[in-house]
Amino acid sequence: MRIMKISGLSEKTAALMSAVILMWVVLGWTQNEIDATIPSVFDSTAVDSLEIGFTKEDSTEIDSIFYSADSVFYSLKDGVIKLSGNASLTYHSSIINADTITIDIDNKQAFTKGRSFMKDGSQNMLGDEIYYDIETRWGLVTKGASKFDKGYYYGEEIRKIEKEIYDIDDGIFTTCDALHPHFYIRMKKFRLFKDDKIMAKPVVFYVNHFPVFAMPMGTFTIKRGRQSGILVPSPGINKADGKYVENIAYYIAYKNNADITLSMDYYEKTGWELALRSYYLKRYIFNGKFDAVYQKNVVGPNTSSNEWNVHARHHHDYGNKTTFDADLNFISSTKIWEGNEDIDERLAEKITSSLSYKKPFIGSMLYLSSRYVDDFKNETKDITLPSASFSLPSKPVYELFVSEDSDIAEDAWWKEFSFSYSFKAIHVGDINDPDADFYDVIYQTEKDSTGEYINQHNAGMKHYGSLKYSYKYKGWLNLSPSVSCNEAWFDRDKNNNKLVRGSDYNASFGLSFNLYGLRDIPELYVCAIRHIISPSISFTYKPDFTENDKFYSFGGISLNSSDKQRKISVSLGNKWQLKLSGTEKTNERKINDFFKINSGISYDFEKEGRGFSNISHRINLNPNNFKLAFFDLSTKPSGSITQDTYELEFTNWNYKDWDWAVSNWTARMTSKLSLSGDAGYIDYFPVQRNEFITSDFFGGDTLSTEEERIITTLEELDELAGEKKNWSFGFSHTYETNKTSYENHDYSSSFRSSVSAKLTKNWTISYANYINLKENELVSHNFTITRDLHCWKVFFKYTKQGDYWNYRFQIFNIKLPDALKFRTSDHKH
Repeated sequence: MRIMKISGLSEKTAALMSAVILMWVVLGWTQNEIDATIPSVFDSTAVDSLEIGFTKEDSTEIDSIFYSADSVFYSLKDGVIKLSGNASLTYHSSIINADTITIDIDNKQAFTKGRSFMKDGSQNMLGDEIYYDIETRWGLVTKGASKFDKGYYYGEEIRKIEKEIYDIDDGIFTTCDALHPHFYIRMKKFRLFKDDKIMAKPVVFYVNHFPVFAMPMGTFTIKRGRQSGILVPSPGINKADGKYVENIAYYIAYKNNADITLSMDYYEKTGWELALRSYYLKRYIFNGKFDAVYQKNVVGPNTSSNEWNVHARHHHDYGNKTTFDADLNFISSTKIWEGNEDIDERLAEKITSSLSYKKPFIGSMLYLSSRYVDDFKNETKDITLPSASFSLPSKPVYELFVSEDSDIAEDAWWKEFSFSYSFKAIHVGDINDPDADFYDVIYQTEKDSTGEYINQHNAGMKHYGSLKYSYKYKGWLNLSPSVSCNEAWFDRDKNNNKLVRGSDYNASFGLSFNLYGLRDIPELYVCAIRHIISPSISFTYKPDFTENDKFYSFGGISLNSSDKQRKISVSLGNKWQLKLSGTEKTNERKINDFFKINSGISYDFEKEGRGFSNISHRINLNPNNFKLAFFDLSTKPSGSITQDTYELEFTNWNYKDWDWAVSNWTARMTSKLSLSGDAGYIDYFPVQRNEFITSDFFGGDTLSTEEERIITTLEELDELAGEKKNWSFGFSHTYETNKTSYENHDYSSSFRSSVSAKLTKNWTISYANYINLKENELVSHNFTITRDLHCWKVFFKYTKQGDYWNYRFQIFNIKLPDALKFRTSDHKH
């Protein structure tokens, strides 16, 4: 279709164009011999899009409007353009779509009839009729509706009175996208300040068209993103606390870098709590949090206690892999956690604080750290302050003498020499005095009347170095001679000598190789089995270092204090790998460590008589998970066996009569079983959506914004995801024992189970428990019930552990969970 454009019409130009049009009409009339009456309106269905220019008074500036329609009717006499069928008008950032649009050129106004859509900047509106002043951009929408952020508002009349201000008469606000909202806030009159706030009077909250509560007036923020202000508190009542109000809080948003919340919880019977919680972030540089809590716990009429907790975390990235981390946690006592909904935190028996710093140094990393552990159960404390460590990984020796651009022969034997080095310095404190003061914790050593340490501090540093030669003879036999040494300095020894030094060293030589066996079984599901045998033998020499008994051993600072050793160690590794055939639905798979057995024994030439050590075996079974459509089973047995070499007796060929001389064994098995699947739910009564979800105005070929298209897509994805894996069962069992425990009928056995099911499209229930099978005791269990109410959700959770229990009930708006919610809870401890 041909497009005609007329731009910037002056009076003369308009008169000339009118004459041309009139001449064309007269010619058409004379050729077709029709009625001699010239119509007052010109019908041009060939015109698809036009542009009209307006010249402002006292100015040469020309503003243009663009319009298009299936049919355009132009009246010369009245100065009116009427657009019919898919009519559209655009002026700057304002767009109007409607069935019919009338443009009054003289008064610079536009009017619509039928279902209409107006986009004003980022604000979208729907209505029955739209009145729009083109020059002032003032607008009015009757029976209008609009969407902003996460909600919708409707009104009998919506007026744009300033650039960012709208007045609404007989309006409602809701986050429900149903055609007939399940809840809404009705306001007789309200004014909307775009991206700022709503001021309204009176305000009535409705649920299913039934009024729940009312206020004479109200102001509500609609600012996007973070903003400072008062948060919505949560009142309630229970037997333990009486009447209470939680989260009386003020939120402070500092630019895009920090959040601070100052809050108070008040309980009629049990006291109150003050809290300061903050988070901060500077992208790519640092982030962290700081929490401080102070509680006044009322125990009786004249009895109360004060409890506090301070927890801070900080991470700082200085670039070039240099970082600093801090995690500081201090509390007055564990009473601060009583009543906490987090079971793991409530049952915590110790807290840990730490500082760490790492920086690249000579091709590796230098670590500096400190650590403090407060054990409340045993009333002990441990401190590491400070600790420094550096480890240089194995490097070729020739790198110390040969430059990077030097030519090195491929077969140079000296290329196989490598060295390694590590350094560690540390101070540790072991504090067992419940009444220890600050100096006891930091550095002061103290003994009791019997000479045993109550508080003990040790400090020292250690160097470790090794030189190794690795060579593969004939491409299969690995040769690896090595020598290593340690040097350590201590603040004192057991004889109380200050600043003492000690050392040790050893040398070793090892041989190892691998043997491979492969068996193909193409006709079976397990189509191939590979067996790898890894024998190795080594010889180690250590001089007599019994004089090192006088040195302490702490925090990785220690020296060899054993007798002279000349020891041969032999080990044999067996590993089986499987290959599983592919099927129509799965590809060929491998299980690299299906079954492993590692055995070892050693002989010390320096021991008189019985120089052989016990024989040790380590067994691991690691099959792949067994999976079907809804079935997933995994099990990982492991164990160890120790045999007394000199008690073994093989007197005949009948293995049943052999004495295996098992001195000890351990066994551990973890098994998991999960079943999950999908259940389809038919929505017999689907909720009709409003026009912002269903209207063609927001389709892919219309004027919808990118943000709205994304929101619609995410909602669709959420609905699809909600139909997946809507029932599941999970079971896990752990069993552990050893020879001594088994003989005493002692073992460890625990069982955990969970079930979750979406009973209907809206009801979901889940249950989980933890059972000590040995004691036949239900340690803890909890169940959760949720109910979707389209735009709201009901949540209930009950937890029981020993004598402690708690429940929490919430009903909240899905889109505005922090602003529109009701919550109550209770507990007993």
